[in-house]
Amino acid sequence: MKRLQEEQMQVVALACGVMLMLGWFTFATVRMEVQAEQAGSDSTRPCVPVLMYHHILPQDKITGLFEDNNVVVSLEQFKRDIQMLKDSGYETISLRQLNDFVRDGAEIPAKSVVITFDDGYLSNKVYAMPVLQEAGYTAVIFALTGWMEEHPQIFRTDALQYLSWPEIKEMRRVFQFASHTDNMHSLSWNGKGIMTAVPKEDAAADLQRSVHKLQGTVYFSYPYGHYSEKTRDVLLKQGIELAFTVNPVSVYRGDDPMALGRWDMYQYSLADILPGIAK
Repeated sequence: MKRLQEEQMQVVALACGVMLMLGWFTFATVRMEVQAEQAGSDSTRPCVPVLMYHHILPQDKITGLFEDNNVVVSLEQFKRDIQMLKDSGYETISLRQLNDFVRDGAEIPAKSVVITFDDGYLSNKVYAMPVLQEAGYTAVIFALTGWMEEHPQIFRTDALQYLSWPEIKEMRRVFQFASHTDNMHSLSWNGKGIMTAVPKEDAAADLQRSVHKLQGTVYFSYPYGHYSEKTRDVLLKQGIELAFTVNPVSVYRGDDPMALGRWDMYQYSLADILPGIAK
C-alpha cells in the first residue's frame, strides 16, 4: 500500500510538471505583453509579487525523476532568491495583509512580497524553512491535505514526500497553511483540473474536508492554476476570500480576489519580476 502511494505521488509530480510546462509555453507567448503592460502602468502604483515554489532540492540531488522537472527549484537558487529579496529591502506579508490590501486598499510596506509553496512537500521543512528563518521571513504552503502523512517520514532526496500533520503544527511559526484541495490534484478528460469538471457538490465536499483538516482557512490555490465560474462559485460559497492562479502577474489593489496571479520561480527570475534587481 505504501509503495502504491509513493507511485501515486510520483505521478502527481510528473503531471504537475507537465501541466506547468504546458502553461509555460502559453505564458511565454504573453510574457512580453505582461511585462509591457506592467511597465506602462503607473510605476508608483503599489503591487505585491506572489512567488510560487514547489519542491526544493540541492542542485546535486536533482536527478532521475526530478531532473528537468519544473516543479523543482534548487536549494542554491532558493537561497539566492531569498538573499536578493533581503538585500533589496523586501518584507514578507501574510495573506491577511494581502487580502486587506486587495479588497480594502490597506497600507502595506512599500516593498512587500508573498512567498508560497504548493502541494506540501517535506523538502519545504528540510530545506526552505531554515533559509526563511535565517532571513526572518514567513511563507505560505498550499497543502494538498489528502496527501499529508499521519506521522513524520525519514527524508529522502530521491523520493517525493509530503509533510505530516505533526510537522505542520510545528511549522506554523514560519508557514501559514492554506488549501490546495483535499484530493483533487488530478486532471479530467479535457486536460483541465478535475475540480473544474466534477459536480459542484463534490468540489464543495472536497474543499470542506481540506478546510476542516487545516482547522480553518479562507485561502486557496487552484491545482494547475485551472478554475472556472463553477469553481469560483464553490469557493465563494465555502467562505474562501483569496484564490490564486499561476498567471504571471503581480497583485494590485482592486484585483479580482478569486483569480490572483503568482510568479512560478522555476520559469521566472526575480529580475523579471521586481524593478531594480539585477540578473
